[in-house]
Amino acid sequence: MDNKDNNHKKPNKNTETNKKNKKISRSILEFVIFVVLFFLIWTHVNVVVSNSMYPIMERGDFVLVENAGFEFDLNNVKTGDVVIYDAHWVPELGNYPNQLIVYENYKYGIYSDNGNIRPVIHRIIGNYTDKNGNIYYIIKGDNNQDRDPELVKPEQIKKRALSWNDNLFVIPKVGYLSIFVKENVLLVIFIIGLLFIYEYRKSIFKMFNK
Repeated sequence: MDNKDNNHKKPNKNTETNKKNKKISRSILEFVIFVVLFFLIWTHVNVVVSNSMYPIMERGDFVLVENAGFEFDLNNVKTGDVVIYDAHWVPELGNYPNQLIVYENYKYGIYSDNGNIRPVIHRIIGNYTDKNGNIYYIIKGDNNQDRDPELVKPEQIKKRALSWNDNLFVIPKVGYLSIFVKENVLLVIFIIGLLFIYEYRKSIFKMFNK
């Protein structure tokens, strides 16, 4: 009788293995859900990195946005919209325009799509149509004295700021964390790597010592 009781009390190896596999599967699922949610949130916010649109937004703010092609049609972009576009004219990029256009006493450049770009969030204030019927947008930061020195093609516009009754959805100062990450990316990667290694080793240790 004692031997039979002892046999019944021995842990079933298959049961223990199944439990461990379920824990691993649950951890993977939780991680996937986190990544998906993070992606959905991150693709609908823009971090403001300058004060060119002050006072409606300033450095460190989050602005809620929608994505071109998925959530709005580029044909519906209009004067007054605040958009995020791929800018070539930023001085640090060192780009030179392929063509110069003088319009309304301003000089604008038209740039080739060389991939040397930086996202800029400014407001559409007008448009320009060339002799071939191609439409370009004239864009300016609310807090800037001058217009952006680039005629922007519709396909350069990637996002548009969400608004309600002409009021943008802005979350003040939250974006400073993102700015810190961008400016200290190697440090952040190193810290995340250490945390991941620590948590991974701790989880494995717990699983195999139960």
